[in-house]
Parts: sequence; C-alpha cells; structure tokens
Amino acid sequence: MQKIVIIGGGLGGLTAGALLSKKGYPVVLLEQHNIVGGSATTFRRKGGFTLEVGLHEMDAVHDNQSTKEPFDMLGVYENIEFVRPDEFFRVTAEGFDFTMPDRREKALSALKERYPEDASGLDRYFNLIDNLASDIERVQHARWWELMLFPLLFSNLLKYQKLSVLDVLDELLENEELKLILNANIGYYHTAPDTFSILYHSFAQSHYYRYGGWYIKGGSQKLSDYLASIIRENNGTIHTGSEAVSIATEGKTATSVTWKKRGKDNLEKADIIISNISPAQTCALADLAYQETKKTASSLLSVYLGFSKNLKSVYGKQAYSRFFFPGVKTVDDYKALLEKDITERGFVFVDYSQIDAGLCSPDKSVASICTTDFIAPYLEMTEDEYKQKKQDITNAYLKVLEEHYPGISDLVEISEVGTPRSIQRYLRTPEGTAYGFAPSAEQFFRKPQVQSPLLNNVFFTGAWVIGGGFSPAVNSGNMCYKAIVKGR
Repeated sequence: MQKIVIIGGGLGGLTAGALLSKKGYPVVLLEQHNIVGGSATTFRRKGGFTLEVGLHEMDAVHDNQSTKEPFDMLGVYENIEFVRPDEFFRVTAEGFDFTMPDRREKALSALKERYPEDASGLDRYFNLIDNLASDIERVQHARWWELMLFPLLFSNLLKYQKLSVLDVLDELLENEELKLILNANIGYYHTAPDTFSILYHSFAQSHYYRYGGWYIKGGSQKLSDYLASIIRENNGTIHTGSEAVSIATEGKTATSVTWKKRGKDNLEKADIIISNISPAQTCALADLAYQETKKTASSLLSVYLGFSKNLKSVYGKQAYSRFFFPGVKTVDDYKALLEKDITERGFVFVDYSQIDAGLCSPDKSVASICTTDFIAPYLEMTEDEYKQKKQDITNAYLKVLEEHYPGISDLVEISEVGTPRSIQRYLRTPEGTAYGFAPSAEQFFRKPQVQSPLLNNVFFTGAWVIGGGFSPAVNSGNMCYKAIVKGR
C-alpha cells in the first residue's frame, strides 16, 4: 500500500486519513497545533467550562449524502451524538424581531404570514434554492457522460452561476426586511449578500431548512478526536505539535515531507501527500510558484463566555442562535455595519444552555458571540492595545445583550476573545480566514480541486476545496479518499 502523509489535522485531513487508514493505507498525519481538529476543536477553562471554537450548527447531518456517506463508513453515528435545536435562528433588528422556525414548511408558513405580499415570491425562492441545491449535489456525483451534457442537464447552474444572493432576492421579493431575514446567518458563510454566490447560499440554506441544523454533543472536539482514533486504531500515526517545513520533489512528484517538532527536523517519505492547508502554503513548502488569483474569505471574531448560572433557567426558553443587528432595517444597513468598528457590528449570540450541549455542569452554561471580522486592524496594534480592544469588544457586546437579558453581565464567570489574529496563530491560515476562498458569485462556481495540477501525487482537503464549514470539509476528505482509491 502507498504511504500517505497528511499535512494538517482539520476535519478534511482527518476524514481522508480515517477513510484511507481504514482501507489499509499507512497514514502519517502532521498537525502543527497541540490538538487535532482545526476549527473543529474545543478548549477548557476553570470552572468546568468547555468552550466551542467553531461549531454552532452542522447542516443536514443525517441527510446530506456528502456527509452521510463518510459518516456511515466510519461509524460516526454510533459514536457521536448530534443534538438538534428547536428553531433555525432568531433575528432581532431595528423595528422587528423574527424567529425562523425549523423545517422548510414551517419556515415558509411563518414568513408568508408575516409578509403576505411576498407569498408568491417566497414560494419561488424556496423552490429555487431547493432545486439549485439538488443540482449541486447531482453534479458532485455526476458521471463523465453527464458532465459532457452539462449545459442540458444542469442549465439552472449555468443560469445562476454568476448571480449573487441579492441579485436573486431583488428579482423575487419586494420587502427589504424580508431580504435581511433570509440572510440573517450570512456570517456563517460570507460577508454580504450582494457578493455572496446564490449557488453556495442555496446549497447551505436549503439543507438547513429541509434537514435541520445539528450540534455535536460535548463539542466538536469529540468528532475530531473520534476521527483521529480511527487513524490510530488502523496503525496510522498522528504527530501533534509538528509543523511541515518543506516538501521535496522530483519533477512533478512529491517524495517526502520535512517536519519540525521541538526544534528537531524529521523527514517522512511519502508516496502520496494530502494537504489540509491552503494551496498557496502547499506550493511554498514545495518551492513552487503559486498563481491563484481568487480572493481569500473574511475571518471571524468570537467572544467565549462561561456563566455562573444556567441561562435557560434564568431567562427561560430562548433561541439557540440569535442574531442582533442594532440599527439595521435592510441588507444595505447590514453591509454598512461591516465598515464600522468591530464594537458596533451585529453578531450572533449562541446560547448552548438551550440544548443538551454537554459543555458544562447543568447549573452553569456557556455561550459564544460571533461576528464577521478582518485581520488587518489587529496586525497594527501593540500588545496593550490588543488586550484593551478585546475588553472593549466584550463590553460592547454584553451591553447589547443586557437590553434583552437583564443582568447577564453579572453572571459572566469567564470570558475570552478570539480574533482573526488568534485564528491565524492557531490555524496558520492566510489572513486568519476560517473559510478558504471567498464564496463570491464571481469565483465560487468551479470544479473542486482535490488533486494538485502541479504535483501528480499531492491532494487537497479542507476549506480551500469546496468552501468553509464542517460539512464541506468532511465532503472534501471523502472526495480526496475516492480520488486516491480510484487512482491506485
């Protein structure tokens, strides 16, 4: 069997490694952090708090074929418990408050009741995103002859490939408030609806509406650790705290990876290399020119909170994910927020006490605040300025929450801020992104690049293959596995 070296232990690399090791391939995985998982990790703090780094909801866990197939093969459902929130999300903005129900028909009914003048447009919108999502699923598994007939079989994808979400909503709907609601959770994917690909939006949102969002009980580290355990159980090796520093090549073939741990260089020969880092970083390791022109996606800021009491017991039943957009009435208002200081931006408040999250004792609770952010401002700060900025951000967001959860600031037992600078530090991603290439209308629709065009035995997994998020990462790992096994 060919020896496989994986650079990076994010969900994509872990999924590919678990599938390949189970197939009998000798696998060596190198992870520069001291734990595996990438964005799918948790960390612990005093008081018994387990804090979730990346996951709020994972779409269609049991129904998305691209996720279900590898999860079935790896026994994930028998070893990992998934918890489903009671609603999709709640959005609180200027002059309105709306809870988006879980399930497609309930959501459509609630939206029609609130916006009856846009009822026919809503029907067209939901039908469109479902149809586009189905076409994207089909094209991912299409046979060669189906791809030859692409213009005939997938005409909808060609029609909408260059359109943004706002392009489509402006055609279908009149109410500006409604357009904002339908994009309330855009921060999970991109920055603003006027540049976000309608294809990516359709695929993600349709899955949430049809099959729900799910949380990994105990935290996303459970899934990462489980996938790592499969690699180890099948005689694979995982080196944490181990950073790849170069890839040796002979012609168009990669031959080995040099990696460093505790200051010592090590060499790992490889028949196949899987890179879970960006293509640009991979090329740099191999001393190859990189000419990709696609733009990198935005980053995120998170405030991690541990509370001395269970928030659900204090404030009653609330939404699990609640978006706050102060002063925002329209999509244009939302976009304007991105130009403001981070302390004035809208955010999502994820209250893990509303589900059986398993992140702390029942008498306490954890939550996170998350918003779109960019790394540039943080790179110019001194350490004192950086520390103060994080405190200012926490204070500003808690002030907003106080209006809706009176006294919540007094319940905060621990708080910690993760900025784009933090993501770059722990994940080593370009510009501190968690999403790979920006899923804009002008650059999203492309064939996922699983195999390197420069090195014939180098493959890719992770956010740079399809897009950001847990499901695309798992899917990329499965696609990589299939490509390697097929080419054996």
